[in-house]
Amino acid sequence: MLGYLRHTTLDIPTVRLEKRMKRSWLIAITLVLAACTSTKVPVSEGGQTLRIYLARHGQTDWNLAHRLQGQSDTELNDTGRKQARDLASRLEGVRFERVYSSALKRSRATAQTAANGAPVESLPSLNEQALGKFEGLYLDGRDAAAEADYNLRSKRQDDSLDGGESSEQFFTRVCTAVSAIRREHESGSILIVGHGGTNAMILRCFLELTAEQADAIRQSNDELYLIELSSKRSPRLWKLIPKDKLSEL
Repeated sequence: MLGYLRHTTLDIPTVRLEKRMKRSWLIAITLVLAACTSTKVPVSEGGQTLRIYLARHGQTDWNLAHRLQGQSDTELNDTGRKQARDLASRLEGVRFERVYSSALKRSRATAQTAANGAPVESLPSLNEQALGKFEGLYLDGRDAAAEADYNLRSKRQDDSLDGGESSEQFFTRVCTAVSAIRREHESGSILIVGHGGTNAMILRCFLELTAEQADAIRQSNDELYLIELSSKRSPRLWKLIPKDKLSEL
């Protein structure tokens, strides 16, 4: 089983990004590139701490084909189901008060597999961004004009993509959802199984990132993040990289 190491005692490469946020306090976003056999999670120094484990749903056939899914209700493929089981193994021993998923099948199936007996709540407010006319678009060059149009318009924060929702509408929806979740859980551990876009918005909300910073986040289907929210310190972000992927660093 894989576990997390505290960033203050690491002997392997660590990337630390720091940015001044509003209210003049420093949020350290620490990406811990670690794999070990310990089952311990990072320990915060005093105060109540909420640990939010943030996973993306397992792979779907549309992921494999490089198609934009948006709110299309695709299902996990064989690889995705294995990734969900692997996630459950990594989280074995962590006691979750609750597991949250979106209302889409790929997220719900991953959450139900990884919950390890914890109650699962599916929230439509955690769904992926609605991409309007671009849902189903292949991003493999077969329709270069449509792909270029999407790449341009998706960077506009107020563009609703012809029947979808704008990036700002998406961010507001997701931030409202996770802020409500935060109010329900002052401490302990919860798991959120979201989507590539949804999880970037969750990080943007909790870590007060800019839209550009959030847009640069790319979470793979088998990657696991941990957000620590403490009453005594600034938020921290950890990233677990399995041992078999350390060679890619």
